[in-house]
Amino acid sequence: MQTHETTYGGNYVKHYSDPLPEGITLAAFDNGQQIFASGGAWLHPLFALEKFLSTYEGPKENLAAHDTAAGKAAAILMARMGIKQAHIDLVSDLAASVYEAHGIELSWGRRIERLACKTEELLSTMDDEDQMYQMLKERATAAKARVEQELTGKAQ
Repeated sequence: MQTHETTYGGNYVKHYSDPLPEGITLAAFDNGQQIFASGGAWLHPLFALEKFLSTYEGPKENLAAHDTAAGKAAAILMARMGIKQAHIDLVSDLAASVYEAHGIELSWGRRIERLACKTEELLSTMDDEDQMYQMLKERATAAKARVEQELTGKAQ
């Protein structure tokens, strides 16, 4: 079975609702087996998971994920990827409504009204999921370009 290389020494999470190892912000599972892990920030781990799943050869009928925090944007991305179960350490009401609308089984550590972030604010009044996805892709691409530019500037 194809698996994504982890960055935390192979300390796999046994169940999607188990605590994540230090430094890991997102883990994904297929039929209970961990297939992906990332320690990235914001939505970058979810876009990395999307890329990984585009070449993943295993079955995708029973995908589960554990994320440290999820607002509406994360919920939209997980729904697009076919996630069936999600455990979120900190989830917003906006995200919970998306999970529910898509029939995704949701558990959480803590639920709040809204995440205090610009992305949650931008999506709060949007309903078109394709439009939201395009906006998120554009924001992620722009954020990645800014980081690369900063790194290039520091290297000179």
